[in-house]
Amino acid sequence: MGRISDEDIQRVRDATDIVQLISESVLLKQRGRLWWGNCPFHQEKTPSFKVDPTTQLWHCFGCGAGGDAFGFVMQSQGLDFPDAVRWLAERARIEIREEEGGAPTGAKERLRSACEAAAAFYHRVLTTDRSTEAQAAREYLSSRGFSSDVAKRWNLGFAPSNGHALVRHLGDLGFSRDELLGAGLAVANAGERLRDRFIGRVMFPIADIHGRVIAFGGRVVERIGGTGPKYLNSAETPIFVKAANLYGIDKARNPIVVSGTAVVVEGYTDVIALHEAGISTAVATLGTALGERHVRLLARFAKRIVYLFDGDEAGLRAADRALEFLDWSATPEAGRARVDFAVGIVPGGLDPADFVAERGAGAMQAVIDSAVPLVRYALDRRIQKHDVATPEGKAAALAEAADVLARVGTSIIAEEYARYVADRLLVDPVTVLGALRSQQRNKRAAAPHVTPDESEPHVDRGAEMSPAERALVALVAMHPRIRPAARELLAEDIGEQIVGSGTRRLLDAVLASGGADGPDLVARVRDAVPEAVPILSAVLVDAPDVEEVEYAFHEIACRLKESALERLILRKKARLRELEPAKDAAAYEEAFRELVEIQRAHAAVKQVRERGHEKTE
Repeated sequence: MGRISDEDIQRVRDATDIVQLISESVLLKQRGRLWWGNCPFHQEKTPSFKVDPTTQLWHCFGCGAGGDAFGFVMQSQGLDFPDAVRWLAERARIEIREEEGGAPTGAKERLRSACEAAAAFYHRVLTTDRSTEAQAAREYLSSRGFSSDVAKRWNLGFAPSNGHALVRHLGDLGFSRDELLGAGLAVANAGERLRDRFIGRVMFPIADIHGRVIAFGGRVVERIGGTGPKYLNSAETPIFVKAANLYGIDKARNPIVVSGTAVVVEGYTDVIALHEAGISTAVATLGTALGERHVRLLARFAKRIVYLFDGDEAGLRAADRALEFLDWSATPEAGRARVDFAVGIVPGGLDPADFVAERGAGAMQAVIDSAVPLVRYALDRRIQKHDVATPEGKAAALAEAADVLARVGTSIIAEEYARYVADRLLVDPVTVLGALRSQQRNKRAAAPHVTPDESEPHVDRGAEMSPAERALVALVAMHPRIRPAARELLAEDIGEQIVGSGTRRLLDAVLASGGADGPDLVARVRDAVPEAVPILSAVLVDAPDVEEVEYAFHEIACRLKESALERLILRKKARLRELEPAKDAAAYEEAFRELVEIQRAHAAVKQVRERGHEKTE
């Protein structure tokens, strides 16, 4: 990937509305000029998360996170700044040019366009073609309970078996050989004629979170002699990464936000069947197990993920593999990173699509509602492997249970489940806790030691600012015309720092930004002092409107100088108390003289401030 120009970053910023962006994953309600909601980055019941449409900034007064649209995407998606710009650019359908390396965004848009055109072609063949094979595809979908209306809603299609129909069609539309290969729609060896990748298959278009087609899944139709794997997915391309996409996420996103729960299944037809039955929070992995990037994607919208597995042995083995998500991120201590995982086993050895067709949506919803927390599921599966009626079996079960509990650290959940294990094994809870601590010690001993980087620059938290410092930062950040006066204020030498070191670093970054304000100012501060962005956003989001800016600055500057001189006076008085006038006459006299001068300076500043008041009266 190359460098993104400042002009393109500004275009993306201009095209992004912070309220609309955040409301895609957070329920916001307007109060006055601000929008409020529960913070997506930590657990809370009372909203402390503010979004300011005027400044295009957000801030949580609960956990202290804050920033602009790029900062929100960085935190919510776990991206760095360049990828956050790319993410928002794709969302806004803005083409950005990267100066060197990587596929330019314009090329990606061509790949998406090719996939969109392919989806339209496949759908037209399925719904209008009179060939025997197209009819067989329609009959297959009908056998799964999917009518023509369902095919239309899900943009389902059929890939003809002649092997060149799509290549010809997209070629006629102007797509190049490289674009068809790059989009994963065609295959060919070097110098060979292009062939369709998907042949004689029912086609399931895979869309990204914004509903744009980026890939396909194809199901073979046996009746027409289809060969190869039962399901064939697109190969990974510049616009499609299996580990980062989920089938149905574009349709399920909003229902997941509303319900707080995402249901993960394994197949395209499972997703469609559940949605058509009214369970519109279902998504599916794309031929891979649920992975970390899937979880991060779902965690943007869901607080609970129910992983549904077929009730056969293969499904149970897949459920066992879900144990990898049983780590600290599933515990209350994880705060904003927490996601509750639950496992649901579909009864009767059926897959979700067959189950909902056979027993109805109510029965399926009951399976979802009764899904077992992943911790408990893992414990039950580990314990039931052993004959706990024997001492040896009980010891082995205890060791495996402790291994599970150790994955959730020292959390409350671990201690609660220790009692659950004790009940299952008919042992004292102290015994389980002892095994847990032993397992934790072993894990700590095996873990690499990490030494904190003490050289990391530190900036005071916003809460550590004095009210006057906070007011000064707000004034300087919001009104560029007073920055020259602020620069003079900070340069004054009165024998004591006028503001704290953290505030000074933030102010220096603001003053170095020229006339920037709003999101542009936040971007410039991010470049200079990234850790100060949440502080700046907190100040700006909560800043009151000021009509007489110069007067307010005069008042704040005087109060800051008065406070600085008062601190100096206290130190000089303490120094005087340490001295004995009879023994240290010269030192005492010098300290006394300095104290008098500082007190005079303090009185003078106070007088200047009060004169400012008089002028306004």
